Parts: sequence; C-alpha cells; structure tokens
Amino acid sequence: MQPPSTPLTLRIISHNIRYATASPFRGEEPWPTRLPLLISQLHHLTSATPSIVCLQEVLHPQLTDILSTLNSTLPENLHWTSIGVHRDDGHLSGEASPILYQPSIFTPRTNNTTWLSPTPDKPSRGWDAASIRIITHGIFKHLPSHREIVFMSTHLDDQGSKSRFHAAEIIIKITSEYTKQGLSVVLAGDFNSEVTEEAYKRLAEEDSGVVDVKNHVGWAGTYGERNTYTGFGYEGESEKRIDFIFVNDSVSKTVQQANNSEVDPAVAKKDWKVTGYAVMPNKFKDIGVFVSDHRAVVADLELQ
Repeated sequence: MQPPSTPLTLRIISHNIRYATASPFRGEEPWPTRLPLLISQLHHLTSATPSIVCLQEVLHPQLTDILSTLNSTLPENLHWTSIGVHRDDGHLSGEASPILYQPSIFTPRTNNTTWLSPTPDKPSRGWDAASIRIITHGIFKHLPSHREIVFMSTHLDDQGSKSRFHAAEIIIKITSEYTKQGLSVVLAGDFNSEVTEEAYKRLAEEDSGVVDVKNHVGWAGTYGERNTYTGFGYEGESEKRIDFIFVNDSVSKTVQQANNSEVDPAVAKKDWKVTGYAVMPNKFKDIGVFVSDHRAVVADLELQ
C-alpha cells in the first residue's frame, strides 16, 4: 500500500472514436480498418502509467471489439473492462460513453448513468438535443493505495445549444454531489462546445467546481495539436477544440509556478497537479487513415 503522502500518478485518455457507421463519410474508413490503429494507440498510451480511458460514440459491437482486441495481447492480470450503458435503452442499444479500466488496478464501487435531460433517470432526449445524451460516472478505488476517485465520461449534443447548456448544469450538480463527499473528480468527454460557447463557458465559471486541465500546465508540459475535432477532410468544417478533460477545482500550480519561491505554501494542499497535457494525432501520412474524426486528449495527473 502506498503511504497516504505519496502522490498517485494517473493518466486520463479521452477519445470520441466515431461510431461504426454503415455509410462512411468521404475520407472515412470502415470500423474494421480503423480498429487496429485505435488499439495500437491505446496500447502505447496506457503501457507505462496507471490509466483510465474515457470513450465516446461507442456502439456495443465496437466496445466488444476494443476490449477483446486490447486484451488479446495482454496477460490476464492486465486485462481491461468497462462500466457504462448505451444511451437509447440503458442497456445495449445506441452509443455509449464507457469508462475503461484495469481491474487489477482499479475497482468501481459505483456504476452510474445519468441522462442529460429533464428526466435524468431514464432514457430520454433533453431540450433541443438531436440525440439522447448521457454521462457515465462512478467511484473507483485505486487498489494499491485504497484511494477513491470519481471518473466521468460524457458526450454532449452536436445540434442543441440549449441542451448543451443544461447538460453542463446537470454535470456540475453531479460533480458537486461527489466533491461534497470529499471525493476527487475527473470529467472527460466530447462537449461539442468550443471555449467561446455555452457548455464550456458554463463549466469554466468559478462556481462550476471544475477546471480545464490544459489551463494548469505550462508550455513544457503540453504536446501535440491544439484542436481536437478534425473531421475526415471533406466536411467543409474547420478544426476546433471541443474535447476536454476537467478535474475538480482544487489544482496546484504549474511546474513553472511551483518553482517560484513566491508561491503560497497552501498550493501543496491541493488535490491535483497537472504534469502533462497532449492532443494526439489521428492520422499519419504514411498510413493515410483517420483513426477517428476526433483526436485523443491525454492528461497526466498527480493526485496529491
């Protein structure tokens, strides 16, 4: 068991993997072509650090493919599994926003799905949303240290601005319920909201209880692209940053600030330290295949 004073190192990966459509866009390869590239990326990103993977836009056959392929090259004690239901029926129909974890490292104490609508306890579409939307969340125990952390994965609507704003309000309420219990929270997902738009602006307000991890790491700890949505090259849309990782708002200073002797000693009492942030490539020139129309977002954290 780790001593309580030892920081818990953790990597969070958030990725909208693009659902397995029967009618691919121009420039989009079918799911069986994209799957091996996604798996190799997940292997690479999760090989060295205890990791949690938050996915979005995942159909049940895709989740089965991901887990079985990911586990096929790993010893049993390193296998992955997931929590989360699918949005259309609360079981296997429609897209899911699952949270993937390794049972040898984490165990979920709770497994919850909330529908982002006025009726959050049952499958339902909210306000002006074009689709049913959910957030998957649970309390996980880190087995080596016995510390408990809340992980959350969500995907907000791509059409309804009103639904995105109200979804952010629901998420803030859920986060508050956890932090009132003294729990640390990680929130990740595709928010379909740029930083100037409704959902992100609401989550960025001081009373939201969460902060964007990108804002708490210096340039030396930042890698990769700025934008997280790319499309497949023919949609006529510009690239944009709409995928984010947040933590509850008890965050210590960046590496540069921490080296400043004027920093308030109270920062040492903060929950989180952000040690790295990256937006990974979703296409390599020599392969020529988009893994997804989104890039994976990665945050390296220390829970103090």
